[in-house]
Amino acid sequence: MLFSRRIHSDINVLRSSNINQDLIEFRPFKNQEINCKKIVEGDENEIKKFVERKPDNIPTNETLVKHTQNCSFFRRIYGYDAVLNTEEEKQFPIAFNILLYKEVEQVEILLRIIYRPQNYYCLHIDGFSPDHVHRAAKSLADCFNNVFIVSKTEKIVYESFQRLQADINCMSDHLDNPNWKYLINLPSQEYPIKSNAEIVQILKLLNDTNYTECIIGTGRLNIRYKFKYKNVYEPNGTYRIVKTNERYKDPPHRMVVVKGSAYGVFTRRFVDYVINTKLARDLLEWCRGVLSPDEYYWSTLNHNPHLHVPGSYKVKCPTTFLLSTYVIWYPMKCPGKFLRFVCIFGITSLSKLAKRKELFVNKFELEYSYPALYCLSEFLRNKSLSRPRIDEKFYKQLYFNQTNIV
Repeated sequence: MLFSRRIHSDINVLRSSNINQDLIEFRPFKNQEINCKKIVEGDENEIKKFVERKPDNIPTNETLVKHTQNCSFFRRIYGYDAVLNTEEEKQFPIAFNILLYKEVEQVEILLRIIYRPQNYYCLHIDGFSPDHVHRAAKSLADCFNNVFIVSKTEKIVYESFQRLQADINCMSDHLDNPNWKYLINLPSQEYPIKSNAEIVQILKLLNDTNYTECIIGTGRLNIRYKFKYKNVYEPNGTYRIVKTNERYKDPPHRMVVVKGSAYGVFTRRFVDYVINTKLARDLLEWCRGVLSPDEYYWSTLNHNPHLHVPGSYKVKCPTTFLLSTYVIWYPMKCPGKFLRFVCIFGITSLSKLAKRKELFVNKFELEYSYPALYCLSEFLRNKSLSRPRIDEKFYKQLYFNQTNIV
């Protein structure tokens, strides 16, 4: 299997590409093979061998740029030309937004496992990212006709409006591509726990509805929108977000504010509505004065039945389950380590992650999590081979019949 063994490629291709064959090595530990099957099964003895070990073979931007100089070589040796692709998957293309700031090599690891030739992938590189990150991302995208760099880049600060706008910029670009059924927005540090075939099966059960988190009541953190926030720009071009003493206006069109995740699962009809209707643009404009507006925009649109937004529900907050993403926030128990209040997963987490019902997990940090990503990749590729059916009973309990959907 590509991700779990050393790759021996065509010598002529290697010579013509000036690529060192020794660099084409995906294993996290050069001198010891990790048994991913046992890791995913929760074998404590196997986990103990590696839990304290720092990987000695982590992909780098430099290696990725070197390999993508010859795209046919890159796609073949990294496995893109040999992805398993069922007829059901081919008939159900998906659009993905991937937002990144650094480590294009981790984006490539994510892309490699979710890549299918019928899907579309928009890469948004932060406007504050160093030039070498932009170059590496472009080098990666240039090797595919269905992977592209967003046409308009935003400079993103944590909790800023620009984070939301970056997703919307990708959505706008995606509408130029035909046929895709759903859009999933991702940060570069997420990774799937479902194969593409399983994701397609689950999305088909949605009956052309969106799926966003829904939090009402005190959980909405109303200080984020009861007072106006603004960007204060520094002489060096960066900015910070400042809370003012100005009471902020209510959202437009009698909307009730609903909080949720920045990530979701969106129908094409919904994306078209976001880009092309005045109501959606009015809410977006209101979000300019909100802290972390990406945690309000999608859920507010999707959970105000009187708006009749395509793919939304006729009832408020039908479920609290977040289909798109599993994440652990502090102070919940984290099986890995916390970084800025978010749990970073490692190999000790995999046996439980493999059983979860969400589509993706947030988050993984390349240096800490690479062995986990390596084993998750093997786990997902094996699932693509065995083609297990999803737990339809569970997912059908979550979704509503078409009669309950706008």
